[in-house]
Amino acid sequence: MPLPSDPLQAWPPKHLEPVFSKINEWGIWYAGQPDKLADFYSRSRPAFPEVQPGPKDTAARWFWGEHVPDGQRRAKLHVPLAADIAQTSARLLFSEPPTLTATDKDTQARLDELIDDGAHAEFLAAAEVAAAKSGTYLRIVWDKTLRPRPWIARVDPGTAVPEFRWGVLTAVTFWRILERNSQRVVRYLERHEPGVIWHGVYDGTLDQLGDPVDVGGWADTSWLTSMEGVSWTGKAAAITTVPGRLTAAYIPNVTPTRIWADIPGAGDLGRSDYDSTEGLLDSLDETWSSLMRDLRLGVARVFVPQQYLTSHGPGKGATWEAAREILVGLETLSGDDQAMQMHTFQPDIRVEQHLRIADQMTRTIVETAGYSAQTFGMSDGTAVTATEVGARKQESDIGRDSKIIHWRPELGTLIETLLIVDATIFGTGVTPEVPQIDFGDTVSVDPEKQARTLQLLEAAQSISTWMKVKTLHPDWEDTEVRKEVDRIQQAGGAGEDPEIVIGGLNGGRTGGDPGQPPDPPADPPQE
Repeated sequence: MPLPSDPLQAWPPKHLEPVFSKINEWGIWYAGQPDKLADFYSRSRPAFPEVQPGPKDTAARWFWGEHVPDGQRRAKLHVPLAADIAQTSARLLFSEPPTLTATDKDTQARLDELIDDGAHAEFLAAAEVAAAKSGTYLRIVWDKTLRPRPWIARVDPGTAVPEFRWGVLTAVTFWRILERNSQRVVRYLERHEPGVIWHGVYDGTLDQLGDPVDVGGWADTSWLTSMEGVSWTGKAAAITTVPGRLTAAYIPNVTPTRIWADIPGAGDLGRSDYDSTEGLLDSLDETWSSLMRDLRLGVARVFVPQQYLTSHGPGKGATWEAAREILVGLETLSGDDQAMQMHTFQPDIRVEQHLRIADQMTRTIVETAGYSAQTFGMSDGTAVTATEVGARKQESDIGRDSKIIHWRPELGTLIETLLIVDATIFGTGVTPEVPQIDFGDTVSVDPEKQARTLQLLEAAQSISTWMKVKTLHPDWEDTEVRKEVDRIQQAGGAGEDPEIVIGGLNGGRTGGDPGQPPDPPADPPQE
C-alpha cells in the first residue's frame, strides 16, 4: 500500500495518540530538560511545539506540574537518573561490539567491512533510545555519493507508525517535519514495505497530513531526483529494494507491554525502562529540590534595626555592602528601631533526612527498571563477599539477557537483508546469510586483572602458552595463535607447553597445540 492520499488524514494517526503521548513523556524524562518537564505536566499551552501536554489533571498530582508564581524564579532541580538508566542499559548490551560470524569466507570479509565501528556506535545509540522509549527502529540506507556501501541507521520510535501482523513488522512509515509554524506543518514521509520504499512530502496542519507536494522542492528530499532506481507515482517517489524483504526492523526494549495491549498495532511495541517509575522520578526531583530549598533558606540572617543599614531616602529603600549581606533590616511596630536588639537566625538544613529519602527512592527506581542497585554503584554499607556482589548484580545480567533475546533475531535478519542489498545494488556478489551474533561481555575485560589470572594459572601449571594467547586474543584464528606461540618460544618467553594429559595418561604430545587432538597411543606389542 503506497503513502496516504487523504488530506484530512490525522497525523500521527488518532488511534496511536496514547502511544505517542507516552513515548513523548518518556523522551522528556530521558532528555532531562526542566522546562520541557514543566510544559508537559502543566495545564498551560507548551512553549515547545514538540512537547504535547499531559492529561489535564497532571498539574495537581505532579511536582513538575506545580505552577511557579509570577515574579518568582523556578527553583526546581532535575536529577538525570532516567538518562543514566538508559545509558547503563546500552552499555550493558554494547560495551563491546557484537561478534558476527558467517560460514562463507568472502561473506565474512564483506561483513567485517559493513559492520564496523560506525555500526557499533549506531547500535549503542539505538539501545540507549530503546531503553528510554520502549524500542528502536533500524533501517538500511544507501547513497553512492556518500559511501560505496549500504549501512544501518536508527530511527526514533516517536516518529514511526508501524504495522504488525502476528507480532511481525510488515510495514512502517517514518516521518520528519521539514517546516512548521503556528498553523502549517510540512512533513516528509518514508514508508518501508517489502520490496519498496515510498517517499512523499505533505503540506498540512498541526493535526492533519494535508496535500502531497513536490518531493524535489525541499533541500532535505531533493536528493531523490538524482537517485538511481527511483520511479515516480504522481508526486511520490518509490525506490525498489529487495523483493519480499523489509529494509527496516523494530527491536522492542522489553516485552510484554503493560499499557498498550488494547491499542491496535501497539501491543508489540514493548515497554520502556521508565514504565511505572514516572511518579518516583518526579518525587526524586522534588526531594532534591526540597534539599536545595533548605540550603537556600538555611542562609544565616541577622535582624537589625533599619537605621543600621544605608538608607537612600524615604520610599527608596536601603542597601548594604556585600560583607553585610546577612543583615536584614526591620522596623518595629512602635517605630522605635533602637528598642530592637540584633537577633541571629539560621534554620536547620535537613541534609541526612533528604539524602536517606533520595537514596531509597533512587534504589527503588533502579530496581523497578530491572537493574541491581550495585550496577549503579549503590551499596547498603555492609561488608559482602565477592560471591555476594556477583549475586546482587545478577538482576542486571538477567535484564541484559532478556533484551538480547529481542536484539539477536531482528538484527540477524536485518544484516542478511543488508548483505542482499549490498550484493544486488552494489554488485559485490557476496552470498547473503544470517550471521551468528555473539554479544560481548557486559564490561570490557581489565587487562591487568586478566594478566594476573594468567600468571596464577601458569604458576599452577594449569595453562599452556597456546591457551594463554587464545585467552588474550579470542578473535584470532588457530593459525594466528600458533604463529604467536612459535614467536614467544623463539624469543625465549616461554618453554615448551606442558604435556597434554588425557584421562591421566600421557597422550604422547609435548608442547603441542591444544587446538589439535593428541597423538594416539602406540599399539601394544604383539605376542
